[in-house]
Amino acid sequence: MDTVSFPRMVELDTVTGLPPRKMLDHDLPLLLRSMGTSGLPMCSIMIDIDHFKIFNDKYGHDIGDLVLHHVSSLIRRAVKFRGEAYRYGGEEITVLMLNTTGSEGLATAERICLLIENSEVLAMVDGEELPLSVRISLGVASTDTVVGSELLVSSDRALYNAKGNGRNQAILFRNDRKQVVNTTIIDVHFPSRSAILGGSYILLKRWFSYSNPTEIEAREIKDPNHDSSEFAEGPTPPLGIVEAEIRGRVSKIERRGNHTYFKFEVKSYIIDLMIKYIQDTRNANR
Repeated sequence: MDTVSFPRMVELDTVTGLPPRKMLDHDLPLLLRSMGTSGLPMCSIMIDIDHFKIFNDKYGHDIGDLVLHHVSSLIRRAVKFRGEAYRYGGEEITVLMLNTTGSEGLATAERICLLIENSEVLAMVDGEELPLSVRISLGVASTDTVVGSELLVSSDRALYNAKGNGRNQAILFRNDRKQVVNTTIIDVHFPSRSAILGGSYILLKRWFSYSNPTEIEAREIKDPNHDSSEFAEGPTPPLGIVEAEIRGRVSKIERRGNHTYFKFEVKSYIIDLMIKYIQDTRNANR
């Protein structure tokens, strides 16, 4: 059986300097099995950079990548040898820690949160060095309170609560709380034949809506599991194409000729962000 040792000596994501999502998918079941056999807990921490879109929109994607690399390197150093940080997708990072209870994971997450808050990113903007402040939100879960198959989704729910409670904080998932994340189904048309599979978690990177954000047409799809992207051609809509990532799960996929249609399940709060993205794009193209 494969073994996992930290830090992971693998090919790293070029932007973050972290092991990629496919390595997380490889390591997670092995680590769960190892900890389960030993009777030890395992912790996951889901991390999201607060208001990350502002860095890309205001300063450009190069600065956004700089911010992402800065945060990722600090997090990886903070858990070195005790665990590993992986790029989950977009600006989200997942940390796995062995022999770690929920309370211990929360303490680590709070230290990471403070570490990022007290750091600065030095960026060159218009020829001048500009210090940028960054904040993150964190969700924590451990197998001392949840089953292994629900470890990531539980920490993701805790992350959702951290963002809903004001961001820049860490929250521990607890089974005695109602931490249900509401989801919304979006109808997506991709005007090309796609290789994506039902049940996959993907990113829509370029898309637009003619009427409302629950019915969209996508022009670029990224599968972080396989680090691959698919593109589709078509007429440019009058009000422009939105270039902002949406992460969700594919369901009920249907292929008709050279077109792909699928249901896309996203967290409900994403709809509010999509409305803002659509409005911003329309204002920019008027």
